Amino acid sequence: MADRRMTASPLASFLFEVEEHAVNEVTKRLRESALDHYRQMETIDLRPRVQANFDAYRQAVLSGDAAPFRTYVADIGRKRLQQGYGLGELLLVLDTLFDVIWEAAGKAWEGRGAQAFGDLKTLAEGISWGKDRLATVYEEEARKERSALCRLSAAFDEYLRLRRASQDEGAGG
Repeated sequence: MADRRMTASPLASFLFEVEEHAVNEVTKRLRESALDHYRQMETIDLRPRVQANFDAYRQAVLSGDAAPFRTYVADIGRKRLQQGYGLGELLLVLDTLFDVIWEAAGKAWEGRGAQAFGDLKTLAEGISWGKDRLATVYEEEARKERSALCRLSAAFDEYLRLRRASQDEGAGG
């Protein structure tokens, strides 16, 4: 990996160098947040999730291909919706990841000036790909759940109606 870093772009080098700090800091901030899902989760359970998020983000940013990150956050969005996470909680993870990376980039690239602009723009685009996809998938899945609950409720209402009718017939005979 050292050879890869030596020939890598400043952006790639930065993302590999900041990885451990970013994953640890995002994990720490999520555990210190006011959100129960993250605050109550043990670091040993939360850190691998943050690492996977970082890895998917980095892959998308470095390749310029949003598809892997968008697919990753869509899958996570579906899983977390089923686990009772709100969209705001999921977006907090991406916001926190971006904040930590942005803060580190600001310090690391302080002297690069205009040369850093393209890399900073790429970092921002990468997180926006994920946030956009996450919000879209979450809304689609929530809509499906609401529709399924409406159908289930209607079926249950019909069952109760038929049961009452059957009991009324039995009582009348």
